[in-house]
Amino acid sequence: MKRKDPLILPSVTTKTPPVGAVESPIVTISDIPEALNVGDRVKPKVTVMRADGTTPIPGVAVDFFVVDSLGVSVLGDRVLTDSNGVAQATEYYYVGKSDAGATIEFIIVTRQKVV
Repeated sequence: MKRKDPLILPSVTTKTPPVGAVESPIVTISDIPEALNVGDRVKPKVTVMRADGTTPIPGVAVDFFVVDSLGVSVLGDRVLTDSNGVAQATEYYYVGKSDAGATIEFIIVTRQKVV
């Protein structure tokens, strides 16, 4: 009588459909003027498109920050892009007297989204 080895288990192989590629979206920043003066107010806007450059990505979470002489400030937290792929900061940034002659840095962070 032949005995089966209890440690050898039958194996089953399955295949998944092809895994989609990771795209790097095209992010365009607008509504930030080339030159700022004391007293100006700025409300940055972002457009997020798929890698083809023509298809907007709705529902992408975008964070808006500004770094000035007072430190880091939040202009918008997890603002979602609309059906055109556009998101705008929820707060204005006002250029103050303390920023005269200084460089102001706007930081925009887009969160990953599965499309």
